[in-house]
Amino acid sequence: MTEPHTPIAVIGSPNSTTSFTVDILERARDRALDHAWVTFEVVERFNGKAYRKRALCQLGGIVTRNRWHEDPVIRSVIKHQGALPALSGESDLTSAQLTALGVFLLEEDGRVRRRTTLSTPPPSGTPVFPATAEALQALVHTEPGIFYAGTSPGDGLPVPLTLRHFGSTEAGGFGEAVMMGIFGQTRSGKSILAAQILAGFAANPQMGLLVLDPQGEFGRDRFAAGDHRVDFSIRRLLGSLRSARQVTVTTTDEVALEGAEAFTETLRRAGFFESLGFKGASKEREASDRLAGLLSELTDAEGKRRPVRELRAADLPLLVRDLARFADVIYASRPGTTPGEGQRAQDVLARYQLDETRLKRVWAQSLTAFRTDSGRVPLSQLIQRVLADREVVVLSFAQEGADAVPYFLLNEILTRLRQVIHRSFHGGQQSNALVVLDEAHLFAGEHAGESSDGARTRALLAQSVRMTGKYGVGWMFITQTLHDFDKTILRQLQVKAFGQGFKLGADREYVETELGKEGFARYCSLPDPKRTGRYTFMITGPVVALGSLGTPLVLQGFRSSDDLMRANPHCFQLASEAARP
Repeated sequence: MTEPHTPIAVIGSPNSTTSFTVDILERARDRALDHAWVTFEVVERFNGKAYRKRALCQLGGIVTRNRWHEDPVIRSVIKHQGALPALSGESDLTSAQLTALGVFLLEEDGRVRRRTTLSTPPPSGTPVFPATAEALQALVHTEPGIFYAGTSPGDGLPVPLTLRHFGSTEAGGFGEAVMMGIFGQTRSGKSILAAQILAGFAANPQMGLLVLDPQGEFGRDRFAAGDHRVDFSIRRLLGSLRSARQVTVTTTDEVALEGAEAFTETLRRAGFFESLGFKGASKEREASDRLAGLLSELTDAEGKRRPVRELRAADLPLLVRDLARFADVIYASRPGTTPGEGQRAQDVLARYQLDETRLKRVWAQSLTAFRTDSGRVPLSQLIQRVLADREVVVLSFAQEGADAVPYFLLNEILTRLRQVIHRSFHGGQQSNALVVLDEAHLFAGEHAGESSDGARTRALLAQSVRMTGKYGVGWMFITQTLHDFDKTILRQLQVKAFGQGFKLGADREYVETELGKEGFARYCSLPDPKRTGRYTFMITGPVVALGSLGTPLVLQGFRSSDDLMRANPHCFQLASEAARP
C-alpha cells in the first residue's frame, strides 16, 4: 500500500487542460484505482509571476497493455506454454485517463486562494498523488455550506457538496434559489439521496423546507423499506442537527383547503354536477369552472371577498339557479333561447328539487375539507410557516383507496404556494425555502397530459419553477423518468443527480447529452445497487463543491443515518457529545 505522500502515477501523453493521460507506477498496481481521486500540482508563469495550482482529478479508463502478449509470434508460444517468465506481468504497462474535477490557485504556504483553471497542459513526468480526506477538506474548508453526502466509490473518500441556503452570498447563501432533479428507477436510492441532501439543507436554520409527499414515504419516515442494508430516518437526522429542526408531518385531511377550484373539483368527484344533469366529463368540467368563477365573486355585507370556508346553506339554491341558466348556454340547441327559460334550465332546477336533501349533504360534506372550526390548519398558513418561520413540513396528499392521481390537490397546493410567495414578496419579505416533490413523474410526465387536470398540473409546475426562483424558493424533483418528463422543467434544473436505470433508449440519449461521452461511460460502469446495496449517483451542477469545470461527480450514498452524521460532525451533534456532562 502506498502512502498518501508517495506518487502513484506520472503524467504521460497526450494531455489537455481538462483531461490527462497518466502512467501508473509499479508500486500502485495493486490499488483500487477506478473512480479514485488524485491530485497533482503545477507552476504556471504569467507576466513574470509564478502561480502554483493544484488540480483535483478522477481516475478512469484504466488500460493494461503488454506488447509481448500482443505479438502474434509470442502469442503462439503462450498458447502452448502459458505465461512467459520475466515477460508476462513484469512488462505490463498500465495507463489511465484523468478527468479534472477542479483546479485551485494556492498561496505560497499551500492554502487555497480561489478556484481557477489550467492555462497550459501539465508537463509529462508530473507526479500524481492519491487524494486524502484531509487534502479534500483543505480545498473546500473555507466555503460555506459544505456537507458530505456520500463517498467516492473508488477509494471511500468523503464527497463534499455545497448545500447553502438561498439567501445572499454575503450571508453565506447561493444568492438565488437552486432547482434540482434526482433521477433513477425504482430501488435506485432516490429517496435516500434526497433525505441526505435535505438534511444538508436543513443544517441552514434560515431555510424552510416543504416536502410534497404523494405516497407517504417521507411522512412515514421509511426509506428503502424491506432493504435491511440501509437505515435512514429524516426525523432523527434533523433532530440531531446542531441547530435541531423539528419535522411537522401533516396530511391534506388535516389541512383546510381554500381554493374555489379545489372545492368545485371535490363536488364534481362526489357526482354533484352529474346529479344536476351535466352529463359527460367535458360538461361537468364546464359547470365546475362556472361555479368556481361564481364562488370567487361572492362577497359579504361589507363587500369583501367571502372565502369558500364561509359558504352558507342559503348560497346553494342561488348558485344552482345560476348553473341552470348556464346549462341553457352550453346545451343550447335552438337559437334565441333566453338563459334560464329553456328546457335545460328547467331540468337542472327540477333535478335539484327532487334530490335537494342529498345534494345539500354532498355540499356540506365537501365543505368539511375547507372549514377550520374542526381544527384544520389553512393551507396558506401552513405554507407561510415554511416561508416565514423557516419550518420543516412534510405534506402528504395521498388519498386512501383512490386510483386516480390527485392532480387537483397538487393544483391547490401550488396555487396557494404561489399566492403566499407573492404576498410575502410584496410585504418586503424575501423567501428562503426548498420545495421537494416526490414521485414527480406522476405530475410532470407524459401521462399527466392525458387529462385536463393533469395538463393543468404540468403547466402550474412549469410556471412555478420559472416564477419562484427569483423569490428565493427552489425546487427538488424526485422522479423515475427522464425522456417523458416535462422539458420546460428539465431546462430549469441546474443540479441533476442520475441514479441507475438510464442506459437504454431515449433516457440514454438524454443522460449522455448531460454527462458527455466520458461521463456517460463512467455512469455505465456504476455498480447496481440491487446487488451491492450501495446507492451510487452522478451529480452535476453548482452543488458539486470540488468541481470548477462542470465535470460530473460520482457519489456513493451512506448506508445509515449514523454514517452520515459521523461524516459531518460540524453539522450534527453526535451521540458521544450528547452523553458528555
